[in-house]
Amino acid sequence: MSQTNEVKHCLNCNVTENEIPLINLNFTGRKEFICSRCLPILIHSPQKLVGKLDGADKIPSGNH
Repeated sequence: MSQTNEVKHCLNCNVTENEIPLINLNFTGRKEFICSRCLPILIHSPQKLVGKLDGADKIPSGNH
């Protein structure tokens, strides 16, 4: 039995899991990955992910 391991990529910058840690992201029924460098974009400016993450336009920015 052969098993293929697809290399995972950051949904924003496309960096691979072999280059930088990726965080598993489950949103709108989909599994995505975001890297530790791009996580602040998801938290503070999710509108910048429109076109890369379905529903990003509906995510409110973090208020700090």
